[in-house]
Amino acid sequence: MKTIIIAEAGVNHNGSVKLAKKLIDAAKNVKADYIKFQSFNHKKLTTKKAPKAEYQKKTSKIKESQYTMLKKLELSKLNQIKLIEYCKKKKIKFLCTAFDEENLQFLINKGIDYIKIPSGEITNLPFLEFIKKKKKKILLSTGASTHQ
Repeated sequence: MKTIIIAEAGVNHNGSVKLAKKLIDAAKNVKADYIKFQSFNHKKLTTKKAPKAEYQKKTSKIKESQYTMLKKLELSKLNQIKLIEYCKKKKIKFLCTAFDEENLQFLINKGIDYIKIPSGEITNLPFLEFIKKKKKKILLSTGASTHQ
């Protein structure tokens, strides 16, 4: 089996399609097989009053709620389509972590190769049951989880 190289873009585009395209170009230049973004709805991930996580506070001097920060980082479905098309043009595969059923179904409809499960969702049984029904290859993150 061939090792696949995934370039992690995540939310490092800061909500900018132009910057996301530069990240795609950089991933292509280092011969990555995939570039991975995140697909989420900020309203489903947090509340308006939720503070940033400690690591988010350390990496950003901006004083804002997690809700406001995620709102700025969210890629619309239209912008995700633009990035999928740009990836095809650049001959690098698009991969995206979905944080909810709606965004996952959108990505499946766009023909993603793998379902990428974020580590924060590996105990979300309803989401995992939804994923199971899709019969797609899975990449499972475990970075933000513990074994107890």
